[in-house]
Amino acid sequence: MSAKTTRYELQKWLLLMFIAVLLYLVLLAQNYFDTTHQAAVGWSSLLLLAVLYKLRIFQRPPWRLVFILLAGYLAIRYILWRSLQSLIYTGPLDFIGMALLYLAEVYGLVLLFLGMFLNLWPLTGRSTILSKEATNLPTVDVFIPTYNESDDIIRITAIAAIQIKYPQNKLRIHICDDGGTLNKRSQPETMQAAWERHFRLRRMARELGINYITRETNRNAKAGNLNHALNHTDGELLLVLDCDHVPTTDMLQRTVGYFLADPKLFLVQTPHFFINPTPIEKNLVGVGNPNGENDMFYRTIHPALDSWNASYFCGSAALLRRSHLMEAGGICGKTITEDAETAFLLHSRGYNSVYVEQPMVCGLSPENYDDYVLQRTRWAQGMLQMFIMNNPLFTPGLSWPQRICYFSSCFYWFFGLARFFYFIAPALFLIFGLKIYHASGGQFVAFILPYVLSIHIIMDFIYSKARQPFFSEIYESIQALFLIPAVISVIINPHKPSFKVTPKGQTQANMSLNPRATILFIIIVVNVIAFILAGFKWFYDPLLREITLIAGAWCFFNFYLAMVSLGAFWERRQVRHFHRINTSGEISVSFPRLNYTTKANLTDISLTGIGFKVQAPYPLVAQERVFIDTIHSAASDMHGHFFRFEAKLMRFIPQEGGSYLCGAELMLDREKYIEAVNYVYGDSERWLEIWDQKSTSRGVPKMLWYFFMTGLKGVLMLLAQIATTLLSQFRRQNPSEKPISK
Repeated sequence: MSAKTTRYELQKWLLLMFIAVLLYLVLLAQNYFDTTHQAAVGWSSLLLLAVLYKLRIFQRPPWRLVFILLAGYLAIRYILWRSLQSLIYTGPLDFIGMALLYLAEVYGLVLLFLGMFLNLWPLTGRSTILSKEATNLPTVDVFIPTYNESDDIIRITAIAAIQIKYPQNKLRIHICDDGGTLNKRSQPETMQAAWERHFRLRRMARELGINYITRETNRNAKAGNLNHALNHTDGELLLVLDCDHVPTTDMLQRTVGYFLADPKLFLVQTPHFFINPTPIEKNLVGVGNPNGENDMFYRTIHPALDSWNASYFCGSAALLRRSHLMEAGGICGKTITEDAETAFLLHSRGYNSVYVEQPMVCGLSPENYDDYVLQRTRWAQGMLQMFIMNNPLFTPGLSWPQRICYFSSCFYWFFGLARFFYFIAPALFLIFGLKIYHASGGQFVAFILPYVLSIHIIMDFIYSKARQPFFSEIYESIQALFLIPAVISVIINPHKPSFKVTPKGQTQANMSLNPRATILFIIIVVNVIAFILAGFKWFYDPLLREITLIAGAWCFFNFYLAMVSLGAFWERRQVRHFHRINTSGEISVSFPRLNYTTKANLTDISLTGIGFKVQAPYPLVAQERVFIDTIHSAASDMHGHFFRFEAKLMRFIPQEGGSYLCGAELMLDREKYIEAVNYVYGDSERWLEIWDQKSTSRGVPKMLWYFFMTGLKGVLMLLAQIATTLLSQFRRQNPSEKPISK
């Protein structure tokens, strides 16, 4: 019996024991305790949960099962109370509202248990590096699919791919261009742009010594593009890189070894690391250091999936085995998330996957909210297509943990419907009088509060290194209402969605509030009205004071959440084409004018510039020439890799102690440009360092306060716009009389 099989068997039996003990404890409490005793049990369980959360030993398996057992107990006792005691029929409209709210709560509870199941025993610390003596290495085809991205983005990725450390006779790189297809070059409306793009990229490929591949049509979008390239290449392994995903030099060194060790392995997936912040994170530059939205998926969820052999293909930054892929007919194209669908099919055929928790690509996040929502809409629709058309829970060939993992990944995308109902539920009672939630003050203290507070402890326990408290609610809130139409359209017609490419490298001229924020403004207004009415109900309807208090508190929470989420809707100015990367390290700076060389502390880098802090005994001069000597980290290259760049000093800000904070523009010819790509993007340890910095981020209250204040600014701005519009209409309808001329 293999070590992996033994581990799975242990997990299975521990889980069964966990479920048996959990059910026994819940039934015991339900049968023998009154409300007073239930309150004591609930709060003592919550206190114990908080204590276990603080003890490091309960973060590690198998001790973490004790924490999850207690967390599950608090959740199940709540839903049992909710199901058996609080669902009271008072009328047809009340029943509809009550049923919808109950279903939203059940949905949230299912997600909570799925999350706890996935994270019973997360697999971390995978590491393998090819030795220099390794022989019989497989050939690798690197596919860089592209559609409408700029030449600069494609060139950087292609140059970095050339510099991947691997035997050059076994490495072939291909630009797979879907923006210059024969069909596009034949259509009058796209002909000129397609021909120009075709010639430019073909010339770029020739200059770099790589291959250019295009096809006749754009059928099946990215999946069709990759399958066409598969049929025109023959490498044993396939490395897929989105054209904005720049690889590090050690990418194949850290991934190919897994294929040598396991003949049934079809996938090695690595994290998607992004150099630029999402529109939400961009608002917090200088305020805090928030985790990226993808950090939770790649730092917590994917290691958990890997523990159940359910890590799936994420479309890029992944290595696949050609033979297994071709056996399944290539990249799947039935859904618009061709990556996850392909992994789902290959897992059901008994093949294995591996997730390596080391960022080895550097990509671009969407720059504005419209592109951000477009990307999330595609993910939501594609995963729901899988949910409806493939039914993960009943797919033969998958192990039962794999079925649960895929079910969880698909089921999550219904969150918009639940979040919407949470936003309006208390208003239905306070404004329209619908009785949709029945609870006394004692039940609120005994069941509701311990459960609600335990959720925050559980979420922080599982996701603390990848997500600050309260940020999950913000991320969901700014997506939920815009994903609902997309989700409903898939439910009505699963075959309808079409693949849409997410634009990358966009710029933003000015700071502005995205128009999508209007819907959150409406939610704020509704909850403010409901909160005011709660005050009236408190005085004029004493019999309903307890439930009015609960609904009023809920409205206040919704108001705060909507206000904070609205504050994330500002579009920040973005004029840089090459993003600055905050980093650290030591460099050497030479000033020829002064005949002076000294050490300096690196502060940031980009493809065209470098920032550093330096001591200078003489006054600096703008535009003066400097030479910068630097090196890759020893962790990524045991011998080091030295770089020397000529630069022009563009700015210098005097600091205390005779030092200067400097910014220099790199003077790059063709050869030095290639070196700059290697220096900026080639070191995976740099991305890992940035990841680790985020995992210890602080300042959550400061970030939430900033979002709240910018949200308030947005509300005042929208109110001013409404007032201006109403005043203009009034003046048009009531023009002042002109004075009679004499």
